Amino acid sequence: MFMENKKLVPPDGGWGWIVVMGVSAVNLCTRSIEQSFGLLFGDLLKDLGVETTGAAVIMSTLDALINFSGLFTGPLIRAFSYRKVSLAGSLLVAIGLILTSWANSMAHIIATYSIINGLGVGLTASATFVALNNYFLKRRGQAIGFSLAGTAFGMMLMPQAVRLLLDEFGFRGAIFLLGGFALNSLVGSVLLQPAKWHYVSEEKCLEDGDYKQEMETIKEDGEDEDTEQAEVNKLISNHLVIKTFEELKAGALTRKSTFPRNFSTMSFMGNRVGRRRTSKESIMSSYSRLDFTGSSIQLAIDTPESLAQEAPNSNNPSRLRRNMSYPGVQFSPQNKVLKELQMEHEKFKEQQKTPWQKIVKFMDFDLLKDPIYLNLVFGLSVFYVAEQNFKMVMPFFFKSIGYDKQDIALFLSVQAFTDILARLILPPICDRLDVSKRTLFMTGIFFLGLCRSILAQQTAYVWILVWLVIAGFIRGAALINFAITISEYATLEKLPAAFGLHNVGKGLFVVTLGPVLGKIRDATQSYPFCLHSQTVLIMTCVMAWLIEYLIEYCRTRTAESEKSDTDTMNT
Repeated sequence: MFMENKKLVPPDGGWGWIVVMGVSAVNLCTRSIEQSFGLLFGDLLKDLGVETTGAAVIMSTLDALINFSGLFTGPLIRAFSYRKVSLAGSLLVAIGLILTSWANSMAHIIATYSIINGLGVGLTASATFVALNNYFLKRRGQAIGFSLAGTAFGMMLMPQAVRLLLDEFGFRGAIFLLGGFALNSLVGSVLLQPAKWHYVSEEKCLEDGDYKQEMETIKEDGEDEDTEQAEVNKLISNHLVIKTFEELKAGALTRKSTFPRNFSTMSFMGNRVGRRRTSKESIMSSYSRLDFTGSSIQLAIDTPESLAQEAPNSNNPSRLRRNMSYPGVQFSPQNKVLKELQMEHEKFKEQQKTPWQKIVKFMDFDLLKDPIYLNLVFGLSVFYVAEQNFKMVMPFFFKSIGYDKQDIALFLSVQAFTDILARLILPPICDRLDVSKRTLFMTGIFFLGLCRSILAQQTAYVWILVWLVIAGFIRGAALINFAITISEYATLEKLPAAFGLHNVGKGLFVVTLGPVLGKIRDATQSYPFCLHSQTVLIMTCVMAWLIEYLIEYCRTRTAESEKSDTDTMNT
């Protein structure tokens, strides 16, 4: 008779889909305004006399705060929870937008919109991403894709909403109402319940051999030592004193048990040589207070007589016959002492660490020693700078070739609509492909860069719409795999820190390269040239990752060749 091994795992659905809806609502209320920045702030920046350079500084500062917040979102999420962090971030976004309605200078806009709002967006972005990764394993791509659809849906509707609000209430009234709209993200954050509340039991397939016997026999020597030692620690936790056999006999130890023994059929097979071992003196102990039948363990302690009957090569000092209530363990005082010494040594090493070493461990800075992770962050950061600059410059580009606010709002909505289609259609397909998410992302951004360079050369209304449709769909196809490239590489334990440090990397690149792209536009007085420079950044990401792939391929071939040569020599 067999029972399946079960453990608690993320539901990959269930309440997880409610969490997807919550994350989508948070994204809709906090991030959908970003693409409409030029449309919303354009007139104010023109009145302040800063135009493109001022917009670049504001957006670069915003992105820096969004990303530098990742430096402490990991520790915050571990100290509190992703739901509390998301609630705090949602509140900051609303406050920042509302306070921006009184802005009459660059410094005011930077303080409220870039810093306060940016910090809130950074907190919500990290918290919602960690929440999704805690709820989904196999359907992670679908979950993240559907949640990002909220952002794309907002980007489709927000340009039209911003245009209507500006016409009706002006800049100050429009951004004040948008701040009130951001308060709805609190509702989405409340839905991010701890994933452990909804874990389900995993059922293993018996055909894979992942099962256990209902009544198992003694463990063979040397098997599952860590598990057995852990069980020993549980058994001796109630001040059980280890004594010798002579001491136990002196204390009126009897061999007769109060409860019947339970054996599996395998217990009569004996040890490895195929014979049953000679019966030994045993101790009967009942430990379970909940099992009223008297769940028991039987400790078979070696005596001089029994040791003489053992095989000469046997070095096991003590054995245990197990019944159906407790698994078999090796009851070895020596192992317990060694375990305690090891724990004391670990505590001593922890006390000897310098403050900086403790910070490195707490913040998981050891990730920065991984060259693959660093290259991954580099590529994502370079693409992010290009993407953010494109969203900022695009409204100005359309305005420079003679289109009004209504046309610009339509262009932005069309691109966002095809972006949504890609995020809804492609995630289930991508999850079934035997290709890494990083490779899919790299392929997507390669074609996205080409499409945007072609779009930069268009002036006709119809052709602009055609290339916006294509570029929007490819953008959605690429961005559904943007964040997953991090979770695909990092473990769930390291994920908050990996995602936070990735955000810090993006922030550094935004601060460094963002204003440079603005200066390029102002120096050349050409928006198409600025869009082409964004494509160069995208291709830089592609080249960096291709070089890494090539190096890994060469290393793999070399290792396989050396292994083949070794096998040939051995034969």
